[in-house]
Amino acid sequence: MISDKLRDQTVRFANEIKALLNGTITNHVQITAVALPKGDDRLFILGNRLGKDTLEAERFQLRPQAPKVQLWMDLKFQLRLDAEREHLMVQQSFFGVFGSKDAKRGLFHYDYERDKADGYPDAHLQVEASSSLFETLNDPKADPGRSLAQLHFPVGGKRFRPCLEDVIEFLVVERLVQARDGYEKILEAGRERFRKNQLMAAMRRDPATVEAFNERYGSRAKV
Repeated sequence: MISDKLRDQTVRFANEIKALLNGTITNHVQITAVALPKGDDRLFILGNRLGKDTLEAERFQLRPQAPKVQLWMDLKFQLRLDAEREHLMVQQSFFGVFGSKDAKRGLFHYDYERDKADGYPDAHLQVEASSSLFETLNDPKADPGRSLAQLHFPVGGKRFRPCLEDVIEFLVVERLVQARDGYEKILEAGRERFRKNQLMAAMRRDPATVEAFNERYGSRAKV
C-alpha cells in the first residue's frame, strides 16, 4: 500500500511543477502522478496527462520566439521516499525539447538516473549536434560512426545537477521560447527551494562535514 507520506509529498511536488511551468512558459499543463509498485518500494511517476495504463506522459507545446515553428517539451519524474522513508527523492528525471509531439530526436535532453548502472554519469546532458573534430577523435574500431549527440556530458551529479528552473531559464534567455511577465521571480523561488532541498540532503548524508563546518565557523556562519 502506498504510504500517505509518499502520496502527500508527491502531490505537493506535482503541484509545484505544474505551477512552475504554467507560470513561466506553458499553458494548461496538467502534471499528474501514477503509483507504480516495484518490489518493496513504491514509486510514483509524474508527467503531463500521464496515462495510468501506458504510464506514458504527453509532451506539451511551448511558444517559440520564431514564427511558424513548433516546439515541444517532454518531462518525466520518478519519485520515491529516501532510505529513511522520510523525504521525497527523485529516482529518475528527464527534460527534453523536441520539434514535434512524437519526434525521436530533438534539440537536447537532460537525464538523471540515480545509481546509473551502465557507467555513464547519473546526471548528464545530450545535445543533438555534430562536430567534425569529434568525428576525427572516434576510435574506428570501438566507436565507428558515433555522433556528438551520443555523448553524455556530466552535469553535477545527484546533488548539484541542473533543475527544471535552469532548463526553463536557458530556453528564455537564449530567445528560444516566449515567457510570461514576471517569470524570473517564479524561477528564482523554485530554484531556491530546489537548492535548499539538495543542501539538506547533502548535510544528512555527510554529518561529519556539517560538524566540521560548525566547529570552524559556529555562530559566525552566514547564509
